[in-house]
Amino acid sequence: MTRVRYRVWAANFTAAIINFGDRVALSVAAPFILDEYHFSPAAWGIILSSFFWTYTPFALFGGFMVDRIGVRRAYMTCMLVWSLTIPLTAAAWDVFTFIIARLLFGIGEAPQGPVSTKLTANWFPARQTSTMLNAAQSGTTIGPILATPLIVWICTTLGWRPAFVVLGAIGVLWCFAWWFVGRDKPADHPGVDAEELRFITADHHATGTSAQPGQFWALVRDQRIVALAIAFFAYSWVLFMFLTWYPTYLVTGRGVDKADLGAIATYPWITATIGLIVGGLVADRLIKRFRSYVTPRKWMIVGCLTVVAVCFGPSPYVESPELALVLVCVATFFLLASYQYLAVVVAIVPAQYTGRLVGVIQMCSAAAGILAPIATGWIVDVTSSFTAAFVLAGAITLIGALSTLILVRDKAVVLKGAMT
Repeated sequence: MTRVRYRVWAANFTAAIINFGDRVALSVAAPFILDEYHFSPAAWGIILSSFFWTYTPFALFGGFMVDRIGVRRAYMTCMLVWSLTIPLTAAAWDVFTFIIARLLFGIGEAPQGPVSTKLTANWFPARQTSTMLNAAQSGTTIGPILATPLIVWICTTLGWRPAFVVLGAIGVLWCFAWWFVGRDKPADHPGVDAEELRFITADHHATGTSAQPGQFWALVRDQRIVALAIAFFAYSWVLFMFLTWYPTYLVTGRGVDKADLGAIATYPWITATIGLIVGGLVADRLIKRFRSYVTPRKWMIVGCLTVVAVCFGPSPYVESPELALVLVCVATFFLLASYQYLAVVVAIVPAQYTGRLVGVIQMCSAAAGILAPIATGWIVDVTSSFTAAFVLAGAITLIGALSTLILVRDKAVVLKGAMT
């Protein structure tokens, strides 16, 4: 049997690394930018949030786009757009120009989630969806691990502006490789033999249902999709608060030297990476035990978000910086282990609508990206502390866990031969 699917997976994994390496760049460079421009916390929160003003609608657009034009062209398009717009940040000089640069950057980055999910659903068996999707998405945590020390080094040696130019060039290089590697489906790739094609598609019939005309809006209103949207919003609130404000919190709230950010700020990303991989493996292993594509992933979301609330919310109250860092690391491990949201969508939605429904809940999660940075900046401005912002994030994750617990019910077909 050929192994072309792993080459396609590797391209997806690399794209995820680039995606979040680029996304974390502004937050890592924030202490250097703020030294030059002295933006207030509220103004900086608006700049951080502006990325999601376009990311939110274009996440939904990306879902429609990948369903319409396929994985290959959709990935090429979004990567080119975000790689050619991230260098614009280097040319910004005030709040308005920073916001414009972030708005354009958000347009390009938004479709990556729906495209990655559709690619995984097309190229791997349904019983491996969580494992392979989480493994690919571990690039979103490895990206900050690799990018953070690189950006800090560039900022301290060359200045913060060249960092954004270098990141853009890396994405353009990826596009050349992707055009040769990527195809929409295994059947479209000349290197895939009949045995690999059978292995990939044998259990695809066991997930979702057959599509009916006009079913999209009924699916949007499905209580399971609503619950997943709420839970993914909660997940993203913590993720994007952490992504946008944590380096600044370490410097201003915990007294970490800017030169040490490259090391300290990467620890939670390391545990997050492990959480993503372990979470995917555990969820898919539990599928055989529960004989369901939905139930084990549901309980992974509920349990992991509850642990996040317990660890992340109280972490500012801990006087020891080392213990506080441990709590945040535990929280990021379980936060990313909860990344079963899109795998559940694949399990309950007809294949024709996968991209669009992933786009819907991705759009809801991106709304957290709009609100979390602004709310955090406002709280810091009013209270001169990050404590209330952490507590709020913990409360929101509990709401996400409860919505999943109550509303997600397994209506999937009982699994038979597909489990082998």
